[in-house]
Amino acid sequence: MFDINKYEYDKEHCVLMIEDEAMMYHCHHYLTNLQKTIFDAEYIDSVPFIVGSAADSVYNQLSNLCRDKSEDESKQSIEQLYKTFGNGLIDLSSMNENGITLTTTKSILSKTWLLQFEKSSQPVDCYTTGFLAAAFAVIYNKNLDEISAKQTTCMACGDEFNTHIIKLGSSNFTTYLKKSPIVFNETPKVKIDWEHAQAVTDMFADAHKNFIGNEEGFIPAFGVYVVHNQSDYINRVQFEFIKAVVEVAGDYGETQGGELLMEAGLACGFFTLGGILASPEWKVAVQPLLKTKEDWINAAMALTNNMGWGYQMAVEVSKERLIFRNYNDFEDLSYMRMYGKSKTFTHWANSGGWSAIMPLIYNTDLIEDGEINSIELFGDVRRSKYGYKINRTKGISCGDDFLEVEIYL
Repeated sequence: MFDINKYEYDKEHCVLMIEDEAMMYHCHHYLTNLQKTIFDAEYIDSVPFIVGSAADSVYNQLSNLCRDKSEDESKQSIEQLYKTFGNGLIDLSSMNENGITLTTTKSILSKTWLLQFEKSSQPVDCYTTGFLAAAFAVIYNKNLDEISAKQTTCMACGDEFNTHIIKLGSSNFTTYLKKSPIVFNETPKVKIDWEHAQAVTDMFADAHKNFIGNEEGFIPAFGVYVVHNQSDYINRVQFEFIKAVVEVAGDYGETQGGELLMEAGLACGFFTLGGILASPEWKVAVQPLLKTKEDWINAAMALTNNMGWGYQMAVEVSKERLIFRNYNDFEDLSYMRMYGKSKTFTHWANSGGWSAIMPLIYNTDLIEDGEINSIELFGDVRRSKYGYKINRTKGISCGDDFLEVEIYL
């Protein structure tokens, strides 16, 4: 069986490695906004690279997890991993050497899509399609490029359940070259300049052992659903999206595509960070330590250093400006593992996420009331009503010692 308690969080690099894959938390707002952003670009055939991104990262992870396990042991371990990470529930008992037609009513993407948007015109659970393709390949020693994988029904489309068909055949999703080993950035870190930073980080240490899928395979926490993602899955989806829009629109496509990815990151920052800062856990454990609004931002960064996003700290923080660094940014490290160095910045989710914290702290009643008017306020933040802009100045994948981003008025 899969047991997440066997894996220890790397406190030096602020990442959890599980079977050669870096893991990180995202909320359902980010995952659904990211995918809808990509789906809305109807001129791009996006499903193959979304499914392929999932299949690639999951295949690498499951190959290590299931090594020396029997067929039944592998199936049980894979089902448990899927549930533990907050994706929902799957039953692999009917999978055989010809494949599987799997149905499920527990899918985090399909469930939360309907919480965010109207019904979808196409199936949305591309991650599970890729996950199942990888599971089939690992259990029966197949190559990903000889597997056909498709979702045919989806609860987000109004169906009663999700159906995924995995079988041998010509591959209908993108496959990728073998990745390089992950290389961490060992630049000496400037620590968070706040006396309680380490104490707050320690309060939420080993979060991955506490935030695990419930009986339905979901992780409700901080007013959102949390999912423990393979970092390379999320990041390759972003990279392949940018690649696709550049092929269509050149440099303009990269600029516009990047803005859309940062907007998806903004949703994550607003709802995940906002939910954390309004949560009972925060009010009891952290809020008594906070004297200024700047303390709130430093504390938020200290906490998120347990989430697999790399080590983050504020170089400068005030109402007018936040300059933050990340010494092992999950986007940059993934890019280098897959493609090598980049000529342009490759971090969007991190940049967009922290752009949301500024209006939350300085322009709302979050600190006083401990609540946020999610729908109306997010609309204001999304439309930049509060005037904060993003300037990315350094990136590890571009050869810099750290990521650095300025959020400013």
